[in-house]
Amino acid sequence: MPRRFYTNHVPALVVVLVDIYAFIPQTPILDAMKVSFKELMLDFFKIKQSLLLLWTGVFAFLAGSGPGVDVLAFTLTTLSILLTVIGTTGFNMVLDADIDAKMFRTSKRPVPAGKLSKSEGALLSSAVLLAGLALALMVNVWVFVAGLLGFLIDILLYTYLLKRRSPWSTVFGGFAGGMPALGGWAGATGSFGVPGALFMLLVALWSNVHIWTLATYYVEDYRRAGVPMLPAAKGERAGVLGSLVVLVLVAVIAVATWAVGVLSPIGLVASLALLAVAGFYLVKGLRSGEYGRWAYKAFKFVNMFMAVFFLLLVVK
Repeated sequence: MPRRFYTNHVPALVVVLVDIYAFIPQTPILDAMKVSFKELMLDFFKIKQSLLLLWTGVFAFLAGSGPGVDVLAFTLTTLSILLTVIGTTGFNMVLDADIDAKMFRTSKRPVPAGKLSKSEGALLSSAVLLAGLALALMVNVWVFVAGLLGFLIDILLYTYLLKRRSPWSTVFGGFAGGMPALGGWAGATGSFGVPGALFMLLVALWSNVHIWTLATYYVEDYRRAGVPMLPAAKGERAGVLGSLVVLVLVAVIAVATWAVGVLSPIGLVASLALLAVAGFYLVKGLRSGEYGRWAYKAFKFVNMFMAVFFLLLVVK
């Protein structure tokens, strides 16, 4: 399998990494001690959520590499995905600061809490995002396209145009969440391909279940902030029912990845088992009327599914 990374990119890589290392500790933000590095990573860049998306990209790359892994290409792709994801997340935090200020769950994030101004947040996010896209170009153009599309879909289509207007915003915005997996596959293979498209579609669908189950649990927060997520706009039952329908579609895509030969039978059985548990909880919610309680239980297993599915891509 031909490699897309060449040694003449190493000096540029060193420059980019040094710039990243030098930029963050020396920003006026941290010098003024308005916000700590820990707060930036946990509450502004949402590193825990970002690492789950990075996980999809890492294991999509490994699945596409086969027995031989190009360590330099793998490192570049991993760093690129991480930086583009957290850079995009930072822009989301800036644009949604007014919403976050109204929600109990998010009111202490750096921007609504006044620890980080919008201009500072935008500057920091721009630097991180551009570094990620620069690294992507060192691998191949398809990794760059995936990273750029993830940013444009999340920020322009989802956050700016749809999130405050439509209960179906996540149906479109979810495709941004699928771009790290698509980029990971492209980093290893040099193209998007059918498996990469299936990974992207699976994560895009999963994103709806992830958000709708969480929004059902925190439905009053979303209503207070005026964000028309499906459970807030159409009712908690609609949030649970919608999650259940999409969960079935996620299972169909999981079966498709097995059918094209990138997921092992063990991976398929384990993945479907986790989806079945999540589905069981959603059905319990529909029958009992305790939508928030059972949606949150399903939320945990839906997240577990995503981690297990991509991990088991490398188990044959």
